[in-house]
Amino acid sequence: MKRVKVLFGQRRFQILASMAVLLLAAGVVVASGASFTSQSANAANVFSAGTLAMTNTPNGFTANVSHMVPADSYTGTITIQNTGTVQGHFYLQPVTITGDTLGFAQDLQLLITDGATQVYSGSLSGLVQEDLGTWPADASHTYTFKVTFPDGNAAAPITIGDGADNAFMGATTTADFNWTTVSVSNGSLPNNN
Repeated sequence: MKRVKVLFGQRRFQILASMAVLLLAAGVVVASGASFTSQSANAANVFSAGTLAMTNTPNGFTANVSHMVPADSYTGTITIQNTGTVQGHFYLQPVTITGDTLGFAQDLQLLITDGATQVYSGSLSGLVQEDLGTWPADASHTYTFKVTFPDGNAAAPITIGDGADNAFMGATTTADFNWTTVSVSNGSLPNNN
């Protein structure tokens, strides 16, 4: 009988402990259900980088002028376009001269214009980097190149055998014109709030 009382006493303790745990859990559930919550999403925010590209038409302005004599000139045009989606700052890089014989590139005179605006005037070999400004997307400019073989006798009366430009007979030169653009920041983009 004593043993039954001990078991019943332990059993009562286990039942009371279990009930206390259940009451505590119920209190937590009831207490946590009394708060308010809210949630809002700002979905589908898209950030993308622009592109910077250019084209030139005709492709690369290739001039192959043969048999020039003093006072001859050659004129050609090239159109450069910003085909990217962002604005860019454009430059005409220094000309690269190769295959120059008899210093012909120094004697030839180059005039580059953008409409009525003069971009460069001087010797073919003297072209340095020219700043062409900032262009928005889709902008284009047409440049006119005029190369002249100056007449060394133009200032003096011509006499037979004078030949001030004879030193350049048979001379050749090759010039590469390179165009460069660098993206320009739009600054802080406007808020749409």
